[in-house]
Amino acid sequence: MHSLPQPTAAGVEQVQREAFSRMFRQVTKVLLFLSPLPVVMGSLGLIGDTAEWRRWCVALALGLVLVGLAVAASWRRQPVLSHEQGTALPLVAFPLFTVVNLSLGGLESPLIPLVLPVAFATAILFPPARARRWAGYLLALVGVQAAVTFTGVVGDLVPALFGGGQRAGHSDALLVTMLVVTTFLVLWANFIGTTMRHTFRGMVRTALDARDEALKAHEERVRSLTTLSGEIAHELKNPLASVKGLAAMIAREVEGRPAERLAVLRREVDRMQEILEGFLNFSRPLLPLNEAHVPLDGLCRQVAELHEGMAGERGVSLKVTEGPPVEAWCDARKVRQVLIDVVQNALDAAPRGTTVELQAWTLPGGEGRVEVRDRGPGLAEEVRERVFEPGITTKPHGSGLGLALSRALMRQHGGELSLRARDGGGCVAELLLPAASQALEAPRKEALS
Repeated sequence: MHSLPQPTAAGVEQVQREAFSRMFRQVTKVLLFLSPLPVVMGSLGLIGDTAEWRRWCVALALGLVLVGLAVAASWRRQPVLSHEQGTALPLVAFPLFTVVNLSLGGLESPLIPLVLPVAFATAILFPPARARRWAGYLLALVGVQAAVTFTGVVGDLVPALFGGGQRAGHSDALLVTMLVVTTFLVLWANFIGTTMRHTFRGMVRTALDARDEALKAHEERVRSLTTLSGEIAHELKNPLASVKGLAAMIAREVEGRPAERLAVLRREVDRMQEILEGFLNFSRPLLPLNEAHVPLDGLCRQVAELHEGMAGERGVSLKVTEGPPVEAWCDARKVRQVLIDVVQNALDAAPRGTTVELQAWTLPGGEGRVEVRDRGPGLAEEVRERVFEPGITTKPHGSGLGLALSRALMRQHGGELSLRARDGGGCVAELLLPAASQALEAPRKEALS
């Protein structure tokens, strides 16, 4: 009756992917807020400076910022980010970091310390192997800036605002020390971020393991209660049959008011038997399918003929919309049982003078579909799915088991039973059966246990 939860490993991956997608989005918002900073800082280097290459660096930085804004805007409505989307941000941010730092003096740039939060963020947001690659890429970019600074290939590397020239007055020993410390801190930030990611994964796994254990215990209790309830219902059938038989015998010997009361008693016994039978059908395991090529349009006509008398008593018309032959690979007896339940529900809901319509057709993918449409009051959206839960019903004397069993039978076929509002008022019950090729390949799943 209840399906087991998904395996913990798959659950951990799904929860982690969604959590880090949300975190990635938050980091992106912060970066978008700070995106003008590198352009502004790069522009400071232009004050009193005549180097043409520095102007090109600032223009390139502005272009990279615009590309980053466009990429981030395309992610806004996506709940989970793909591998390619996650890779796009560092591919924009790292070159931007390099270009701005070079325009501000290379290794002596005031923005060099930003490598630490960048390394930390990539270690948290990406799997360890990719985070290490990003850390290596980041260190390589720092190395490029150090090489430009040490070799002095750019005579006006330092902006005029910061003193100009190849250096800002620092010795080689100090610059080497800065490079070594920066490298160590990048590796340390990568280690701390990776450790936090592993810790988060462990917490998720522990929580999901606890959930799985709780659901397993709950499922076992439900199975035990269902079995016990089924046995009790089965035991009640015999006394009810005896009461019904005795009432029938006594009814032949009495007249007047006592006979009317006995008639009420017999109707109530019939209703109790119907409820017990529905409960037993729901609680026992579904029997294996006996499938064959079945004409769905023919099944619709059969079910309509069965209910002509009931429809006439209620002043409702039954109409089967004719069309091309529709064939499905299914168990005719079980699909007929579902159709009977759905049609009876439609007749119960339909006002006098209206028509209940049945129509079957084949979808482009080969799936078979049957719709039963009525002009009743319909179902509120919040109730439409709940009526498939055992015990939930909108009828005054319903058991709440018919639709639950019908959906289980459809899902046993690999299909589905659903309800939706009808245009103009009313309800549409839709039976969907997979194409014959899909039905033959799909494993049969028991919807009830």
